[in-house]
Amino acid sequence: MEKHNGDIVLFPKWKSALEHTGFQAVKEKRYQDAVESFVPLIQHRVATNEVVTALLMSWIEVGQYRQAEELCQEQMKVEEDHYYQYLHIYITILFQDNRYQELIDLLDEVFETEDIPHQSRTQLWQMYEVTRKLLQDVHKEESDKLTADLIQAVEHNDLHRQWMTINQLKKQPLPRDVTSFEKWLLDERIHPMIKTAIVQWFRDEGYSEIVKVRKFGNELEIVPSQLNSFQSDYIIQQIQMRLGSIEQNNPTMFELIQDLLQHYCFVRYPLHPTELEIDAVVEALKQLGHEYLQIPSRVVNHDDKVAKYKEEIELCEQHYIVLVGG
Repeated sequence: MEKHNGDIVLFPKWKSALEHTGFQAVKEKRYQDAVESFVPLIQHRVATNEVVTALLMSWIEVGQYRQAEELCQEQMKVEEDHYYQYLHIYITILFQDNRYQELIDLLDEVFETEDIPHQSRTQLWQMYEVTRKLLQDVHKEESDKLTADLIQAVEHNDLHRQWMTINQLKKQPLPRDVTSFEKWLLDERIHPMIKTAIVQWFRDEGYSEIVKVRKFGNELEIVPSQLNSFQSDYIIQQIQMRLGSIEQNNPTMFELIQDLLQHYCFVRYPLHPTELEIDAVVEALKQLGHEYLQIPSRVVNHDDKVAKYKEEIELCEQHYIVLVGG
């Protein structure tokens, strides 16, 4: 009598019969029949390495990738002697399931952290190169489609479709030809938040060429790869520090002002106030906080600079609400 699962006992003859039936089904390419024969052996924990391997390959053949992945991961943890065999199968699962980025990430980690036998390293590297090429093709196809969608959305002045499409594009590598995007950065008809998303995309992808951006009547030259994100920018941090006392006295107002500041910075990015303008921006945010919550302010500052920034902040808030909502 062999091991058992619950009250069901798996007798030696039954075990042998299931193995024979399963391997015969694999030989005849009846993979679903093979699965049905091998699964009880797994459930009763009497499956040999050959049975596990045959079951995994059968699951792959019938497209049951989730079950194959779970079992393969388990085997990689407990079967040291057969680790690379199961690693190869796991890679096959990811490949067949078109999960190319996961496969690339996995192999990057394996190459970096493991001392791989020469033969296995050669095979894994070949798989890596094939997958990398396929991933590039997938990205290009998706990028081309999304770029065409964005061009159409711009032509039809469909802001929400532009916003949805550019945020999907940001998940793709930059195309070789970024001419259209560079033109949009200078086009005053393009919504400033669409320009923000394009600049962020260029920045995150390490684009190191000089790019011109026109926003709110200002034109500047930037090198995207050298930009900070607006959250980490020194000026913004200084503004946030100056607003810190409000958090203790009025958390609701502080949250409101923080949202106004974040939206203001996002809409205008990569434009931001200079160090000399911090005082005026802080005062403008405080005044808007009091006005929005209808709380009288003890000190009223009528400085023209403050009024200018209040107007800018409210304009940016309107732009933000148009695309994202309140």
